[in-house]
Amino acid sequence: MTRKFLFCFPLRVGNMVFGYFILVITIAVMAYNLYQLGLSINSPDKVDSSKFKNWEKLEDLFGEKKETLVALVAMVYYASYIVVAFLMFIFSAMFTCGAYSVNNCLVSSFFLYSFFHLFLTIFLIVWEATSGGWIQLGLVAGSDLILIICLFSVKYLMEAIRTGNIYSRPGEVYYKY
Repeated sequence: MTRKFLFCFPLRVGNMVFGYFILVITIAVMAYNLYQLGLSINSPDKVDSSKFKNWEKLEDLFGEKKETLVALVAMVYYASYIVVAFLMFIFSAMFTCGAYSVNNCLVSSFFLYSFFHLFLTIFLIVWEATSGGWIQLGLVAGSDLILIICLFSVKYLMEAIRTGNIYSRPGEVYYKY
C-alpha cells in the first residue's frame, strides 16, 4: 500500500459517501416541502399557519383580514425551501459525479456553490428566527455547520485532483480543467 492510496482513497470514497448523503437529505427536504406546499395550495385550512401569524402589529400593516396574506407567506416559505433544496440537489449530484470520475471542474463547482448556499440560507435563518421556528432554525444552522466542516474535505479533494496525487484505477483519466 502506498501513501497515495492510504490518504487519497478514503478521501475520495468519503467525498462520494458525503455526496450521496447530501443527495438523500435534499430529496427528503424537497419532498416534505413539496408536500406542505401542495397541502397549502389545495386545502389552506389544513395547514398549521400559527407559525406565520406571530409577528406583532401585523394588523396595523395589512388590516384585520390577513388570512390570504398568511397563506401566501406560507407558500413562499415552502417554495424557498424547495428552491434551496433543489439547487443543493443539483450541485451535490455534480459533486458526487465529480468525486467518482475525479473531475476537478465538478468538484470545484460544488465548492463554489457551497458558499452561495450559505448566503441563501442566511435568509431562511433570519426568517426562522423572526417567526419562532426554533426547530427549523436549528436544522438549517446545523446543516450549514456540517456543510462548512465538509468543505475542508472537498478542498483537499480538489487539491489532490489538481496535483494528480489521487488514487485512481489503472488507465483512469483525470479531468483537471
